[in-house]
Amino acid sequence: MKCPYCGSEECINKSALNIYLKAVETFLKKYINIKFKYPAVGEVGICKKTGGRIYLCPYCKVPFKAPFLNKGEGHFNCPNCNKTLNVPASNKLVC
Repeated sequence: MKCPYCGSEECINKSALNIYLKAVETFLKKYINIKFKYPAVGEVGICKKTGGRIYLCPYCKVPFKAPFLNKGEGHFNCPNCNKTLNVPASNKLVC
C-alpha cells in the first residue's frame, strides 16, 4: 500500500495495518448490528515527508489522507467508497 500523501510504501505501519484489519473483521461480524452504528477508521501510519496521518477504510481497505474535521462531528465519509466511518478514539477531543 502506498502513502496517500507522498506515494511511498514506507509510511504505512504494517503491524498497525494487520492489527487493525483483524480487529475490524471481528467488529464488522459481531458488533455492527448490535449497538455501534459505524466502525472506526484505522490510523495506519504517518507520512514521513508531510507528517499527515494516514487512515484506512475497513470497507474498501484503501489508505487515505486524514480529513480535517472542524464541525465537532465524530464521523465522516470515506473519500473512496463513501461509507460512513467514526473518527478514531485517539483523535477525539472532549471539552
